[in-house]
Amino acid sequence: MCLDPASEVWHGMELAGLEVTTVQGTSVEGVCPAPQPFFIGGVHGRTGTSVVKRLLCSHPQVSAVSGGETRMLEAISELWPILDADVGYTPGAASAALAGFSGHVRETLGDTPEVQAALECLFAGLGARTVRLVGRPRLPLPSPMSSRELAPLFAAFLTSVFRAAALDPSRPFLCEKTPSNAQYVRRLRLLMPECRVVVMARHPVHVALSHTRRDWGPPDPVEAAAYTAAYFRSWRDVALDDDRVVMVRHERLVAEPRQVLDEVRAFLQLPPDTDWLDQASAEIQPSQDRTASLPDKRLAEMHAELAEEIEYYGYRAPAGAW
Repeated sequence: MCLDPASEVWHGMELAGLEVTTVQGTSVEGVCPAPQPFFIGGVHGRTGTSVVKRLLCSHPQVSAVSGGETRMLEAISELWPILDADVGYTPGAASAALAGFSGHVRETLGDTPEVQAALECLFAGLGARTVRLVGRPRLPLPSPMSSRELAPLFAAFLTSVFRAAALDPSRPFLCEKTPSNAQYVRRLRLLMPECRVVVMARHPVHVALSHTRRDWGPPDPVEAAAYTAAYFRSWRDVALDDDRVVMVRHERLVAEPRQVLDEVRAFLQLPPDTDWLDQASAEIQPSQDRTASLPDKRLAEMHAELAEEIEYYGYRAPAGAW
């Protein structure tokens, strides 16, 4: 098994003759310990994840993962069941899926020697060997494994590949932001039980309207409301009673920027920094309210489509005729 002794310590679970469960940062002969990662996600896109990432990464102890939104938790969660001998393993599907995952990692994080080394370690742990299946090019064929075996392999991979892609690996904290991270908290708990997650939420109607301004979103407000409702419901299905996950409302961040940012800082266990807090708080601006441009009838239809989510997340429809 491939392991960087300068940045990871494996312990606790038997795997291929080794004792492995989790990956922890350490320091050997002056080598910087692996940064402590944390994740930012959203109940849906357009909830303020980009703003929060930018402000947290301006903290002097925090670096960002390069490559923007890596979708790494999403990609691992899609690959996992295809490799799992107890779920859906077949040689052809596993080989193609692992090759696709490798391509995603290199495209997103960069095809650097460090990223390639992290992939090679993962391939070695998966027992992957290069084969030619009938009618296909040469691809890596992993061995079938159980979830118990896959968890420490992907935990070590996340630690090493994020460190390889850190903009400043000398900083002790490392931030990765992808809105879909919020959908994969259960998977993250298998990989990094102590890792902390910030989940952004915003009034569902405002989220839906923001999607009508994007090429990939439904242009019709009511269709966008239905699209948004599905994502808000999916978060309800995966939400955990977990003290390592905090939900931050976009509206409260705008109304009380200093207090909310300091609460998030403390939750992430970042050291206090008054200069950072002053500057970050000053950068938060109110969002544009696009509901005023809608006819009352259309706005009422949006509220009707999102009524359950508005109530569940503690928002209220504005007073009005509807």
